Amino acid sequence: MRMTFLKIQMNRVVILAGLLAMGLPVVARSHESNSAETADSTVVISKKEENNRNVMLSAESATMPRQLNIGLPFQGDILILENDLPVVYSFWTQMPTTAWRYDNSIGPIGLMSFQEGALTFGKVGYMVTSTDRQAGRKFKGYASVYTTNYGTVRYDANVSGPIGKKGWGYTLSGYQNFERGSGANLKYTTYTEEATFIKAGINKRYKSGSFAFLYKHADVKPYVMGGYSPFVYKGNGETEEVDGFRLGQDSYILGSGLFPYFDYNTGEAKMGDITSDDASRNLTDAFYFNGEHRFKNKMKLTYSTMYMQSKAALTLQYPLSINISEASDRDATELYTIYGTQGSVDGTTGAYGYTGEAYDGSVQLVSTQYYPQVDIKTFTARAELSKKFKNHDLRGGFTYQYYSAPIIYNSAVYYQTVEPNPRLLNRIYAMDLSAYGMGTSYYPVTNPTNGGLAVAGTYSDNTYSKTALYFSDDFSVGKRFNFGLGARIEHENDEVTRNIYPNEFVQDRLYTEKFKNKYNRVFIGNAVVKLTNEFGLLGDATYNSWYNRYWERGDDGAENIAKDKNLVVTNFGGGIYWNHGKLFSLVSKITRIKKQNNIAEETITNAAGESERVYPIFYDIETMGWSTDIISEPFKNFNLHLLFTLQNPKYKNYAYSTHFNNSVQNYDYSNKVIPDLSKVLAEIDGSYFLFNRDVRLWASFRYFGEQQANKTNTIFYNGWWENFGGVDYNVSRNVTLKFQVVNFLNQRGVKGALVGGDQITDASSYIGRKIVASGIRPRTFELTANFKF
Repeated sequence: MRMTFLKIQMNRVVILAGLLAMGLPVVARSHESNSAETADSTVVISKKEENNRNVMLSAESATMPRQLNIGLPFQGDILILENDLPVVYSFWTQMPTTAWRYDNSIGPIGLMSFQEGALTFGKVGYMVTSTDRQAGRKFKGYASVYTTNYGTVRYDANVSGPIGKKGWGYTLSGYQNFERGSGANLKYTTYTEEATFIKAGINKRYKSGSFAFLYKHADVKPYVMGGYSPFVYKGNGETEEVDGFRLGQDSYILGSGLFPYFDYNTGEAKMGDITSDDASRNLTDAFYFNGEHRFKNKMKLTYSTMYMQSKAALTLQYPLSINISEASDRDATELYTIYGTQGSVDGTTGAYGYTGEAYDGSVQLVSTQYYPQVDIKTFTARAELSKKFKNHDLRGGFTYQYYSAPIIYNSAVYYQTVEPNPRLLNRIYAMDLSAYGMGTSYYPVTNPTNGGLAVAGTYSDNTYSKTALYFSDDFSVGKRFNFGLGARIEHENDEVTRNIYPNEFVQDRLYTEKFKNKYNRVFIGNAVVKLTNEFGLLGDATYNSWYNRYWERGDDGAENIAKDKNLVVTNFGGGIYWNHGKLFSLVSKITRIKKQNNIAEETITNAAGESERVYPIFYDIETMGWSTDIISEPFKNFNLHLLFTLQNPKYKNYAYSTHFNNSVQNYDYSNKVIPDLSKVLAEIDGSYFLFNRDVRLWASFRYFGEQQANKTNTIFYNGWWENFGGVDYNVSRNVTLKFQVVNFLNQRGVKGALVGGDQITDASSYIGRKIVASGIRPRTFELTANFKF
């Protein structure tokens, strides 16, 4: 069974391209960066942001942004920018949503194109861009109150105004969130998240530009990470709920909030508390200095710097999907008792003082990932010069990123009951000694101190220093040809201190390796050919390569031989655009994305807690797709957006072997469809204005086709629709009410990759059995009141 520590949360929890929804039914739409969409039907190829994509609405969670599917599984590449800089350097273990929220402190906001994200920061995918509000010549205030039928309450306000009459101004913001999620009756906490953000800044406007200083403090405590649920797999893509468990609503996290783990260094058995600061509290203090200056020769300089000190913590408990044990399947040697209760298995105390109330129901094997609070330091800077020269739009940029962060990883495997707010279990081995004239003796399988099975944690201390230069030129040749070219070169120095003995507790055995003078490269190009005033051809190409390290074992068994590979992403696209006034604007493209030299790790764990680690595994990913995006205003006050995608995301050259109990098992995922990615995607967004545009009715539908649940493609889910709808009402110039319903069709079901299911080669034995995945968010009613003053 596979324990995918880092990769699981990449698929489930982390930020993909999108915005943190405040319950606001904002519809931002998308075209590719070369889609020409201006009112006079001319083409602007230097557009750096994506429009027309509905990125505000997330069906995963009330406090998580939506996922934009680009045919590649998410691996931490997609970022959120604030004042032109990433809000965090790495989402692991500091989630972006612990340092940023979309609230009234944010002014301009957008979505950076795939090419622009690669050029400016070397990333893969779409990047949200946001800028903090600055004071103008008059006092302004914005405030919002948000609530749901499950009891979430969110408060948010910003005020700004001038200081004197010489261009100085101030901005002050406050944000508080008391999140109840989908209303799960958690026993260990009232809220799934408590968050507080405070910002204070001053800015100065002068004749040739402006600059601003900003301080940001964030205090975020996410008490629930992930949304797993047990369900019954019926076969052929069908699932059904487990009796007594509401998919997407009931909590599948230990009801006590206490979890077992083993100290990464000593191996000592301990108990942790999800609600403790060490397990969940994230503190961030960030300082920004940014601005712009326009020179007399019409050259423009924009610049931004950020220094951030953080305390980051992350705790996850995720079920190993295929390890649910039914009482009918267990033999007489496998017994369970409720951890921390008084009683006995059969009226006797049992060996080693094992006591507890006997339990004879369904049992789930669960893994703990506990990253206790650590100190992180980040410094980031960016400067860009731009100038228009005849038919050229030139710019050159500089970025610098420094990041220093230790990672402490404590782990364990444990057993819990299969029910809402599960209970921790002891596992006991019963040995029949009647052949020796004795009765039955009971021996512990799990540790008596914490009820867990020992799994080694690890430690690393990482320092990264990256300096990059980038350049681009958007230019035209005649009236019908537009081109764009760009390049980025990044110099990287790293220092890593780590445990070099895999599957062993650290025991103060640390090894330091320095990596010097590594280079990362990006090249982009795009073109638009205007065949008529309305119709034309477009194409683009992106090459993005960066240094990626791995270690091989020496003769002593230690992973202390440092190696590196260039991880390469290539993206080629071509198609047509057709802008026919308000009736429709269409872009249709064929794209091919390939990601080479991915480095993977597989850790296989059996029901007894024995594990085997396979590392490194190298593989490729390839996706061919066709997308058509249409915006239409067929009649007055009605807007329609349609998006349809066919794609075929597959693994390439992905194979490895395991050697449990001297038995070799080969696995080959090559040409298998990547789990959690659909081959067919569709989106329909419609809105209609009433009463002189004071009322807006809107609905959004997203279709996800059949999804594979594991890498062997032996288990899959049938397609489903995500749906949203609402009403926006402009009560007055200063008051707006927004009512929104998430999942108004009240669909129920599961989605997402199966944890631990990648070695299932025959699904027939799992039909009718309980397994675990993520539940679709249940129907949620949201109300937002926005105020201006």
